[in-house]
Amino acid sequence: MLVGCLPFLAGQLQAQAAEEKKPAEKVEESTNVGKVQLEVEISGLEGALLENAKAYLGLLQKKNDPHLTEQWVKHLHEKAGEEIQQALQPFGYYNARVDASLESREGKWVAVYVVRPGSQVVISGVDLKWLGEGADEPVLQQAMEDFPLQKGDALDHQTYEKAKAALLELADTLGYPDVEAKTARIVVDPQANRADITLHLNTGHKYYISEIRLHQDFLEPDFVRRYLVDVKPGDTYSQENLLEIQKDLITAGYFSLVDIKPKFREAQEYRVPVDVTLEPVKRQQYSFGIGYDTDIQVNLNMRWKHRRINRFGHKADALVKISLVENLIQANYWVPIRDPRTTKLGFSVRLLNEVLDDAKSDSLTLEAGYYFIWNKWTASLYSELKYEQFTAGVADSVAASFLSFGGRVERAHFEQGNYPRRAWSLFADLRVSPGLISSTDYVRTHIRGKVYLPVFQEGRLILASELGLAAVGDYEKYPNSLRFFAGGDSSVRGYDWKTLGPEDEKGDVIGGRQVATATIEYNHKVAEQWVAAGFVDAGNAFNDRLDDVYIGAGVGVRWLSPVGTVRLDFAWPLNQKDKSTEFSDLRLHFGFEVLL
Repeated sequence: MLVGCLPFLAGQLQAQAAEEKKPAEKVEESTNVGKVQLEVEISGLEGALLENAKAYLGLLQKKNDPHLTEQWVKHLHEKAGEEIQQALQPFGYYNARVDASLESREGKWVAVYVVRPGSQVVISGVDLKWLGEGADEPVLQQAMEDFPLQKGDALDHQTYEKAKAALLELADTLGYPDVEAKTARIVVDPQANRADITLHLNTGHKYYISEIRLHQDFLEPDFVRRYLVDVKPGDTYSQENLLEIQKDLITAGYFSLVDIKPKFREAQEYRVPVDVTLEPVKRQQYSFGIGYDTDIQVNLNMRWKHRRINRFGHKADALVKISLVENLIQANYWVPIRDPRTTKLGFSVRLLNEVLDDAKSDSLTLEAGYYFIWNKWTASLYSELKYEQFTAGVADSVAASFLSFGGRVERAHFEQGNYPRRAWSLFADLRVSPGLISSTDYVRTHIRGKVYLPVFQEGRLILASELGLAAVGDYEKYPNSLRFFAGGDSSVRGYDWKTLGPEDEKGDVIGGRQVATATIEYNHKVAEQWVAAGFVDAGNAFNDRLDDVYIGAGVGVRWLSPVGTVRLDFAWPLNQKDKSTEFSDLRLHFGFEVLL
């Protein structure tokens, strides 16, 4: 009988069964070193069995030895049969037979090994048991019941070792860091071709976290502790809980290093303190970008972030975006409150200049809001003070001011990767101005949604829609930034940006109270980084009734570049006003952005 475990597999091998009779595979390994030429042939094995036999075979391991001699070749050949037999035992083959021969042919030594693995050893008994304080843990009991080797199965040492390691790791994650194998034994009877497994694991005592000690001097300790809501003193000590502490602190955005060390030497009554050492992240970050899309053409953007303004975790950021038709300067200040992972106060100032074919506006917006995460939705309640000077069509310039109150929610879920095939997103905003200190009263809601659905093996169907509704007291005082327009790259392709909507008496587009658009698009991945697209868009902006629905259709290509997606669409307007569609009406929609 053989007791205990065998020398482990050389290299990364997959445990796979081998039948007693297999098509013979002939493998030749030859070398020509000095005067000794050597060729090795192995037949009767394949796959992992063959690879492990080659790894164990001394003749092959020494083939590049400059001191290899004929006497040494003969010596290694004598050991080869036993080495091949040992190589097969981790897979459960304990009765392999090896017919070995060594002869000189045409000035070189040829070693031939014909292997008959025989039948795998069958497990005749399995004795699995948990001992110690955690022996009755339901999770551990279930894991033991799911042990992959049972009575009647073929023996595989690699499967056994992996399963044993998984049980030890599971107990450790449940708060038993002292878990150990009290008895771990495989008894093999090669003559009877059977084996018995005995595995008794002692969990030891369960440990708990006595305290979490923070080591840092750049943030208020009480503020940092507000991030530690998932794991607290008194909770079970486990690797899972330590990782949760690390995740909560890393996602806070204040730390470049989160080093967690349990202090078992200081443990009392199986309660262990945990030291957390924190290093600050670089306080300021700058980024620059260049982009292009058909709507606003070439655009430059500059972003700035201050990740830690003071010891209470306040943050700030700013964005400057410059283009020929739209210019934006926006600054935000953030104050974390309550649970800082999910709630904060935000204050922003925004300057926006927009120049359209038939309209122009300059606006200053001040906003204060309460931002929070609710059931995985990002939401905010805000108040907004806006001053805007605008022109629409041939009307005179108007200066208007508004105090508005509103709320918005948004959520997005995308598969990982640069080509998600299953995803969805939704944005909704509702705002109202009572008109007490505003130029006019209004109620406005705006909703955008998008869904990705997998189609065929490499395709995806994209459905998108936009809906906007507003009730306005005096529309002439209602600013361009709140009016609805259609047309452009992300609306109805085939038509210029914001060129669809109600018109004045001279035919200038002045925007509407409502908007409704819809998109159906099919993408198909034709290469690793290339996607072909076909689409139909429809919709319009309007005031009271949607009398005219404009339709655009076309084809496009997407390049999934390392720095982002580059889009190129060829679209035709199918029902222009007072004009039939011609091939020359083709409109290109192109867009990309690169962060520098």
